[in-house]
Formats: sequence, structure tokens, C-alpha cells
Amino acid sequence: MWFLASFLIILPIFVESRVSRNDICSSNTLAVYKLRMDTHWSNETFPKQYPLFRPAAQFSRLLGMVHDSSYVLWRDGTEAKREIRMVAEKGVGELLEQKKGVQDVFAAPPVVQGVGSTETIFYSDGKHHLVSVISKIVPSPDWFVGLDSYKLCSNGRWISNISVQVGPFDAGTDEGFTFTAPDWRTDPISPITAITSQYPDHPANSFYYPELEALPPLATFHITRERVYRATDGLRGSKKRRYKLARINPVIVPLPNVIGKVTNDGHRRKLPHVKRGHRKSSRQAVDCVLGQWSTWSSCSASCGVGFEMRTRRITKPPKFGGSCSKELQQKQWCGGHTKCIERHFNW
Repeated sequence: MWFLASFLIILPIFVESRVSRNDICSSNTLAVYKLRMDTHWSNETFPKQYPLFRPAAQFSRLLGMVHDSSYVLWRDGTEAKREIRMVAEKGVGELLEQKKGVQDVFAAPPVVQGVGSTETIFYSDGKHHLVSVISKIVPSPDWFVGLDSYKLCSNGRWISNISVQVGPFDAGTDEGFTFTAPDWRTDPISPITAITSQYPDHPANSFYYPELEALPPLATFHITRERVYRATDGLRGSKKRRYKLARINPVIVPLPNVIGKVTNDGHRRKLPHVKRGHRKSSRQAVDCVLGQWSTWSSCSASCGVGFEMRTRRITKPPKFGGSCSKELQQKQWCGGHTKCIERHFNW
């Protein structure tokens, strides 16, 4: 009895949780997220060489991109791309959404002081569910904060909300150690590296705090799911309507009502009427033939989420009991945040 009671005490309890339809990140869903960046660069938290003027501590406009796993905006240990160098060094730049694997780009206003907040919205679909962002630390040689390919779809579900604390990164294009160091270009360019309390271990380094095990977070990114759109493909209407064209009557062979036979005396004698069953055609069923898809219609929204449609027609109807249950209309979501904002950085 004691063993049984102990077993019952430690037995784990499993509770089945229901999955909301909006949680599933399938290929035909579009999730709208709000991104907020809170910055924590204060004189109390980072007292060493804290910039008070010309310019005072601040962050450039936040630049972001939604993409798939085939594209990398920036990554620790790799060489910074040209657009990353522009942002990290000058705080200005532009990203183009026409790159392979990229769905959309977005931006948020700058944070004009060390402690502040900025936010924006962006869109992600089931095929492009990674988000990367970058914002320059101002002033600095080529330092920035950001996210690298953060997954919005985890285990087949859209994340509801998440907060990620980040520290500073060095883009590897300038050799300066201090916030206001002159422009000393690195040649050749070094890979992107994380700046810690003990690296680089030069005493002049503005973020060098050897007494600390780790730097306090410089910024926090809050990602919150706002809404999920779902596009449905296929022919509209009930199942009865979809198979209307497939209900073709079989071919009927007509038979005479009276069959006569000539007797020996030359007279035709009427025989009793014989009912014959209708015969179905022995021909093989032929399905309908469909034309080519039309081009996609223009998006219903010039800024934000909309829908576009395309159609095709039946060029040859079905015969002999064939079917015509294929799609005649398709609908999918379109639009994005790119056309809603200015994509140039100004600070």
C-alpha cells in the first residue's frame, strides 16, 4: 500500500490542450505581428563614457525584414553585407524586398534617447516566418542591436508573444573602441561579433566592464501576434453546385412500340407490346477540359492585407458521365507593409 501511494504521488498529470485554428502556421495563413523595441541605454546602467551630447545616446530607425531560411540579413561570425555596413556605420540605408527568399521589409521610427521605445507592424506567412531586425547604436563606430532570423512559427504554430533581450554587436567594419571614436576603417573587414563586458578586452572599450559577468540588456524586442488571416482556394459554392456539370444523363436508345410479324395468309399480326429496358452507353467517361489560368487580379488593398483572384474556364464539357470537379477559381492573400512606410533611414 505504501509503494502504491508513493507511485500515485509522483505520477505526472497530462492535460490535453486544444489548439486554436489561428495557432496553426500553414502555407495559406498570414500572421500580423506587432514589434516593439524597448531600449535601456541609461547613464546609470552604462556609466562608462556615456554620451550626453553631440550626439546624445540614441538609436537609429529600426529596419526589419521577413524572410525564409534561404536568406540571412546578418549573422554573428559572418561578414556584414553592404546594407548592414551602411546601417551600422551611418545609420542610413535601404533594404530591397526583391531579394530571393524575402517576403517583406518594414521600419519603425528611431528612438531619440537612450531609454525609449518604438514599434511597428509586419506580416509573415507560412513560407516566410523568420524575422530579422537591426538598429544602429548612436553614437558608435559600427555597433548595433538586432535579431537574427527569429522563428515566428514553432512546432507548426504561430507564436503568440515573446520578449527577447539583446546586447550590442560590432559589424566589423570600423576599428574604433569608443562611442565617439574617429572613422578608422577595418581592412580587411572582420566578421560580425557580439560585444560583451569583457570583449574586446581593451580598457578604452566603451562597453568594457570587467567586473561584470555579463552586460545588462541594451534593448528588448517584444513580438506580439495581432491577427491571423486565412486564404481559401477552390471553387465557391456547395458540393451540389461543384458537381452539377458532372450529372450528365446516359444516352438512351429508342425502341419501337409495336413489333409486327407476317403470317402465312399475308396479313401482319400485331404482337403484344414488349417493354425493353433503356441501355446506357458503353462509351468511356470523359472528364471536362479546362483552359489556362488567368493572370492574378490586382490586390484589393494598396497598403496592408488584401486578396487577389484568378479564374479559368471550361473549354470542353464532360461527356458520358465524366466529371468536372476541378478548381475554377483561386484566391490568395496579397499586400504587405512595404508600401505603407518610407524605407529610407533618417536620424
